[in-house]
Amino acid sequence: MDPRFAKVAAIAGSQHSAISLRQLESVGVGSSLRHKWGSAGILVRLGPRSFSIAGAAPTWLRSVSAGVLDLEGRGVVAGRAGARLLGLDGFSSDVVELLVPRAHRRLGSSGVVRSTSLPIGKDDTHRVEGMTVLRAERLILEAPLFGFTREETENAIDSAIRMRLVSEQRLRARVVASHRQSINGGRLLLDALVDTGGESRLERWFLRLVRDAGMARPMLQTTYRAGSRTIARVDAYFPGGLVVEVAGHGTHATRRQRQVDAQRHTELTLRGLRVLTFTYEDLRDRPSWVVSRLTEALRSAA
Repeated sequence: MDPRFAKVAAIAGSQHSAISLRQLESVGVGSSLRHKWGSAGILVRLGPRSFSIAGAAPTWLRSVSAGVLDLEGRGVVAGRAGARLLGLDGFSSDVVELLVPRAHRRLGSSGVVRSTSLPIGKDDTHRVEGMTVLRAERLILEAPLFGFTREETENAIDSAIRMRLVSEQRLRARVVASHRQSINGGRLLLDALVDTGGESRLERWFLRLVRDAGMARPMLQTTYRAGSRTIARVDAYFPGGLVVEVAGHGTHATRRQRQVDAQRHTELTLRGLRVLTFTYEDLRDRPSWVVSRLTEALRSAA
């Protein structure tokens, strides 16, 4: 076997079995040898400027790597592919989406390429699985370029906040700025942010109920401590000392969990707070009851 093949295999092995045209040429694999290896079934073309060793598994990561290599260092993983690499909720499709500066918008790739007029700086990216990926904040800001639905946008925001990948306050400020400048669908992002910021879709349902009822948005994820000890981190806090917790399917499953919940409730009550708990079924099946109870509690706190 040609000794150059070992070099090609080593490079591809570090890039999810993909290798770029430029990398092939750097180890002496010119157009004549590429054609020969292709005809012999040794080298497989993946994109305009990307290849793979024959027999390598056709994984999604290989496809993403090939898409990035097609761009020859001028683009980054973004959109749904970036969200999947970051582990954001609800992103599992095999789509490959990439972002390039406007000056390189004509570059071809095996993936879907979108361009932006905004610079892509080092602070906007980091490395995941050996590839350059947009950080969560910038990925969310660029989501309209890739046609994210309202649900996808909300999922990206909610999970990024929960995973501490973004600051809700900073993200809101940047979204408001993009809306004022009419950049990249700022209106869609602004709408999606209205009911986000909690740590689950259940909390988003609750926030939407609050908004639809004309109530002021509560403070989210407020932490109460006694000295260095954390007593509770509550879902929502309303003025007047009203705390609201939303309980999903998995809560209160064991005696120990019920004991912890009861202790939190007791500790908060002893500090002068009133605690309301609404379940998944409450929010889903009887939202008007939730609103009426919340309204009653807020009225008595006034």
